Amino acid sequence: MEIKNDLNYAVIANRIDQKLLNNFLDYTIIDDKINYADLTEMIYLFPSKTIVFNDCLRQFTNKEKDQIWQLLKKRQVNYVNITSNMEEVIKSDYLYVFYDDKLAMEGPTLDLLKEEKLLKRLGFGLPFTVDLSMQLKLYGLLSDTETDLEMLVNKLWN
Repeated sequence: MEIKNDLNYAVIANRIDQKLLNNFLDYTIIDDKINYADLTEMIYLFPSKTIVFNDCLRQFTNKEKDQIWQLLKKRQVNYVNITSNMEEVIKSDYLYVFYDDKLAMEGPTLDLLKEEKLLKRLGFGLPFTVDLSMQLKLYGLLSDTETDLEMLVNKLWN
């Protein structure tokens, strides 16, 4: 697994364990024992260009997550988000999918999310907005897959 400094990654797995985390020993790994204030301070002061979130963002509200994404972008800190929350993967550029400690799929996030059947066979659903927009595409109501719920609603109303 190659991590480039100019991309943000998401990693989903049916089992997040030490074997998976061993891929990221060269980076600072943040787990769910951190609070929002400490995390934002760490990102603000972070000397490295890549940070690894170990399924810790699920504990924050959507507003807090949005502020974290904005701060990461502002500080030009790239991330690897190891997550069990499929809604979080749409914020990444590239996705790794692990099943039973083996790499099952990898590629640009939106391209992999279009592989709905394969993801479901591996035990993963689609993020709500992506799933809804794909269903609406089948009915000819949208021309492309939308990842932002607000933009999806705007497109439907226009």
